[in-house]
Amino acid sequence: MRRTMISLAALVTVLAGLVVAPPGTAAPAPVGRDRLLTLDDYATVYPDMDDPIRVVLRSPVFAPRGCEDQEAVVRGSSRIQGSVSPASRRRSVALIDQNVVRFGSTEAARQLLQRYRFFSKRCVGNVRTDDGEGGRVTLKNRAWIPPRVGDESTGMLIGWLQGGAITWRRVLATRVGRTVSVLDVSFTEVRPPQDDLVALGALAVERLD
Repeated sequence: MRRTMISLAALVTVLAGLVVAPPGTAAPAPVGRDRLLTLDDYATVYPDMDDPIRVVLRSPVFAPRGCEDQEAVVRGSSRIQGSVSPASRRRSVALIDQNVVRFGSTEAARQLLQRYRFFSKRCVGNVRTDDGEGGRVTLKNRAWIPPRVGDESTGMLIGWLQGGAITWRRVLATRVGRTVSVLDVSFTEVRPPQDDLVALGALAVERLD
């Protein structure tokens, strides 16, 4: 009888070990608004923004897919987006998007940065395409290797040339653990300054974990 009781106790211990997941496999907590940059954060880097409007959504990241003129939808385990639109001014910031995506593993987070890194290494040059409505567009894909921010970082630079006018986008993707921040800054007529975006990326990293 005593031997049976010991066996039952051992079985209960084994089953309990199966039910309780190891600490390392816990599902990542969802990302909230507190992980996004605020309007005050943006104002420290771009103090000349006029009447900025901020919208927060639960949108995925549309990351580059090789060198093709299409994008891959990246959702991760949890995500949030903040989009800031200032009043339009020449040669100034026109739009800022920030996506924060948390993945189930560090490796999955690294794979997102690899998409941008591949683009800057392999997809540079001018690409003729259209705007989806028949209008001719030239994409000026340029390499950009930013300094390290967070655990790792990468980026890209794209000019959208149409009808003699050009809008430039500079993208900075930074990773902290299994969380990635993707900042996408658009300027009219001129390329977004590198140092400003790196400074913005450093502020973003302070909110990641």
